This record gives sequence, C-alpha cells and structure tokens, in this order.
Amino acid sequence: MVDNEETGVIQRLLSVGKLQIYKYIIYFVWVVNFIFTCADVYIYYFILKDHMGCWNCLFRSYMIIALTVNVLMVPLLIVGFIFIYSNLSGEIRIVIYATVLFLATWLQMMLTILFAQQYQIVGDVLRIWMNHKSLEFYERRCQCCGVLGPDDYKLSDLNIPKSCYKNGSEMEEDLYRSGCFTHSIKPSSPIIQVISFVIQQDPTHKYVV
Repeated sequence: MVDNEETGVIQRLLSVGKLQIYKYIIYFVWVVNFIFTCADVYIYYFILKDHMGCWNCLFRSYMIIALTVNVLMVPLLIVGFIFIYSNLSGEIRIVIYATVLFLATWLQMMLTILFAQQYQIVGDVLRIWMNHKSLEFYERRCQCCGVLGPDDYKLSDLNIPKSCYKNGSEMEEDLYRSGCFTHSIKPSSPIIQVISFVIQQDPTHKYVV
C-alpha cells in the first residue's frame, strides 16, 4: 500500500516537472517568435519605404500586405501569451486563436515564397509607361532607360530624363542602353522571414494544448 502511494507521488512529481519544462519551452518559443515577427515588421517597413516612389507597383502592394500581416501578428502573439499564462478554456483557443494564427502564418508563408523569387518588373514598367508616369524609380535602380531602350523617349517626342544616365550626368557615354522591360528586382535575403515562419508553426499547435 505504501509502495503504491510512493509510486503515485513520484508519478505526480514527474508529471508536474514535465509540465513545467513544457511551459518553459512554450515561453521560449513565444519569445523567439515575437522577436522574429518584430524583425519582419522592421524589414518590410524599410523595404516598403524604399519602394514608395514607385507608382502603382505590385511589389509595393505586396509589401503593404506583408507589413500589415506582420503588424497584426504582434497583438495575436500577445493574446496567445495571455491564453497560455492564464490557462483559458481550450475551446476559445482552438476555435478563435489557433484558426486566426494559422491563417496569418499561412499567408506569411505565401509571401515568404513570393519574396524569395526574383520580381519581374515588366508588368510595372508597362503599366507606368502606358499611364505616362515616370520610370525614374526603376531606371535608377536597374540602370535602364525606357521600356525597350532610350529610343522610346525619342519616338514619343520626349526628352531623355536624367534617370537614364549614370549619376544623372546627361552625357552620351553614361546613357543606359538597355530597356527596363527585361530587368528584375533581386529579392533581399528571406532568412529571417523563413525562420520566423518555421518557428511560428510550433506555437500554432502548442498554444491550443
């Protein structure tokens, strides 16, 4: 009888110990997740800021979506921490929190995959040119001129802008000869975004235990 009681006590102690370790793991993952989400916000903000001068560019729209999702992830993570700390009902966590966090994380994954690819600017270039807007943003960034080349401006009876010249020198030898049609934007390293997504997969399941 005594042995059974001692065995029960030991099992309870082990169970409590495992629970404490499990909670510490959850807290650690949450902290790392929160840090990487804030880092994503920081990165997307400055990328968006750098592309604000691009008229009606899809890449800028993607950045706005990515920044919005990551900003919304911050209060979601805070709510998740409250759920963990206060041990609220599992039904609330599963139905509301886990579902929303899963959808937000899935969207983050899609955006991360998108940003890992080279962004072809042909669509933006054609849209800007057809709407008679300035291609200066891409001409300076990609060192190109016009859609197919400098002749686009000559055929349209327009002056070749300074953005078509290296350092805006307006010297013939510094003129960019290639058009912006064939250029693309190389993505920044998505390491933080990828790590953030991988880490978020764990809390998505653990928060609902």
